[in-house]
Amino acid sequence: MLKEATTHTVRIRAISQLHRGDEIEARLSVGPAYDDVVIRRGRVQETAPGIGVVWIMDHASGMRKAINTDECSVWRVA
Repeated sequence: MLKEATTHTVRIRAISQLHRGDEIEARLSVGPAYDDVVIRRGRVQETAPGIGVVWIMDHASGMRKAINTDECSVWRVA
């Protein structure tokens, strides 16, 4: 039997905690009775703390995507 991989995630409250190459997830809260839903996952390419935006290389699409931290929470995946 194969052992399932466990991922450890830590919520990022300030964009200044992120660095290029960090693996992150962007999560959207869908309601009080549900867990947050992962809407994007990828590696950090660039950050703009002044406007609350992080650009990642999205794993699902292979494209560069912007994440607005006012709209979703950001989690570092380890």
